[in-house]
Amino acid sequence: MSAVRNPACLYGGLALLATTTAVPFLSRQGQVFPIGRADLALTPLALARQYPGFWLLIALAVTWVALGLLRRDRPDRPALWGGLIGCVLVIWLTIAAGSTPYAFGLGSLLAMTACLLVLAYGLSRGGYIRADTFVAASILLLGFFVLVFVIFPILAVLRHGVMDGQGVFRPGLFLDTLRHYKSFGRVLGNSLGLAVFVGVASTLIGLGFALAATRSQSRLTVLLRAFSLLPMITPPFVVGLAIILLFGLQGLITGALLGLKTRGIFGFPGVALAQTLSFAPVAFLVIASVVESVNPALEEASLTLRAGPWETFWKVTLPLLRPGVANAFLLTIVESLADFGNPIILGGEFEVLSTEIYFAIIGRFDKTLAASLGIVLLSASLVTFLLQQYWLGNRSYVTVTGKPPSGKPQPLPRGLEIGLLGFCVAWCLFTLALYIFVVYGGFVEIWGINNAFTLRHYRQLLRDGLDALNTTLILAGVSAPLTAVVGILTAYLVVRHRFPGRGLLEFTSMLSFAVPGTVIGIGYILAFNEPPLLLTGGAAILVISFIFRNMPVGIRSGVAALAQIDTALEEASVTLRASFAGTLRRIVLPLIKPAIISALVFSFVRAVTAISAVVFLVSAKWQLSTKVILDQAENGRYGLATAYSTVLIVIMALAVVLMYLLVGKTATRGGMQSGGTA
Repeated sequence: MSAVRNPACLYGGLALLATTTAVPFLSRQGQVFPIGRADLALTPLALARQYPGFWLLIALAVTWVALGLLRRDRPDRPALWGGLIGCVLVIWLTIAAGSTPYAFGLGSLLAMTACLLVLAYGLSRGGYIRADTFVAASILLLGFFVLVFVIFPILAVLRHGVMDGQGVFRPGLFLDTLRHYKSFGRVLGNSLGLAVFVGVASTLIGLGFALAATRSQSRLTVLLRAFSLLPMITPPFVVGLAIILLFGLQGLITGALLGLKTRGIFGFPGVALAQTLSFAPVAFLVIASVVESVNPALEEASLTLRAGPWETFWKVTLPLLRPGVANAFLLTIVESLADFGNPIILGGEFEVLSTEIYFAIIGRFDKTLAASLGIVLLSASLVTFLLQQYWLGNRSYVTVTGKPPSGKPQPLPRGLEIGLLGFCVAWCLFTLALYIFVVYGGFVEIWGINNAFTLRHYRQLLRDGLDALNTTLILAGVSAPLTAVVGILTAYLVVRHRFPGRGLLEFTSMLSFAVPGTVIGIGYILAFNEPPLLLTGGAAILVISFIFRNMPVGIRSGVAALAQIDTALEEASVTLRASFAGTLRRIVLPLIKPAIISALVFSFVRAVTAISAVVFLVSAKWQLSTKVILDQAENGRYGLATAYSTVLIVIMALAVVLMYLLVGKTATRGGMQSGGTA
């Protein structure tokens, strides 16, 4: 049997030896990347003196180098065991030395990467992952990052819900906390009742828009389709601010026209209206894709059998739309439960879980209560998310017969078409009026009191708000390509490769879509506010939250694009001895360019509009525009808040229009359906 050299052990051992001896393994004061500063870095020599286990890591590196120089017939075995033991040692040393004021350093990061690469080589050469080292390494690295930045924060929330301040495990603490929180029953009822109401209302409106936009011959359908872009270019507070300007205490309609001094819009009515306005376009997108996929032959068969237009609509068309309607209903329930922006602006005394979690951290400084409420909100969202996945997986109505569909979609009954168009146009005009008054509010001195024209709010924005705006755009610009890379690569791995844990990687990668932003936010606070993973207060934690919060956008775009590409192209490339990395770069990526652009732009837009997760993570140095808008709105400075919102709307509209021109409406629609509550 011919012997082969083991380059993974040689180069991996040298990399591990170099990083653990030349680069600070741990860092002080939360500085993750300091190099060469003794006052900030725990050097390898000092670490070796304090922790004898560090010598085990050095010994492992020397052993790897020795194994790399030997000729062996099974290079996967030392790579497997060396990489696995190396990962365990790095994690153990980091945790052991991660007492205040130490934190995860650059040496630890590079050492872990070297160990994972060697382990990937062993898995590939041993046949455990039937691909080259690039694919194996991508799987391990993505799995590691998902574990750290998605699963670990969720586990931190669960841990704080069942462990007291002394770190003692108390399973009954969760129930005791909720029992002593006297408002829990009312808050839970408010959240669930609001979610169901918004789900029903948004789904019915979305169904009406989908039928009118896809089955009507009117030119107004262009206006209806433009309606679908609104949730992506709208910051979280815009709809709530517009409702206050129209129906608030000094509102144009309630105050100026009707002469009423009422706060009736605050509470359930205002939040329900704002959420319905925000999430009805999402329901429209989901249902419209189902309406367009209905095979016209089924409706033609009904008409041929002498059924009338109304009977065909009720007995054939609507039943075929049930999966899409159910999907939209469950999706909007998840969106309503996770929504933070509208309840914080319009909630008043109407308390919901998302805002109570925020006040538990910001107002009461009660981590246990915040974690307990987060567990309840997470459970409700996950149950709804799993129901949605179950419905999609087992309740879809197939109308594909193996032949291309013949005929044209049947028009709606005339009376129904006129009624739907009338309602949809009225709804669009009402929505447009809200946006007009948001823009107008930025040019008014004091809304409802002094309506004189002014540019004061924009001058103040230029003077005091540009730092936050620049920070937002820079961090969004940094996170967007990283989000697209992580999402597209994950989609490529789960669609094109079979490996142990594939389903788990796919589920956990999409999990951040179902987890409410407030739960993600408190999870990051609880997980990364103490050594060794001390990340809070800096820009890194904001970029990381953007990446893993928006990762499902890239995954869904990539999965949809890869489903249209024949695997024979990639198989031919690999057969001609091209690596999987080369195949991905030369064959796959050029063919899914629209999906990449879609993921890139929508990741940028979602990062700019994020609030529910990052509201816990911003700092004085790293302030974001959405947090500035929230602060101004809470203080009653609606002029500055609407001016800031207008600027963000213009920026995001330009980004979406640019992507629409580059990619087309198909990619735009796919990106929209991948969206979620920020």
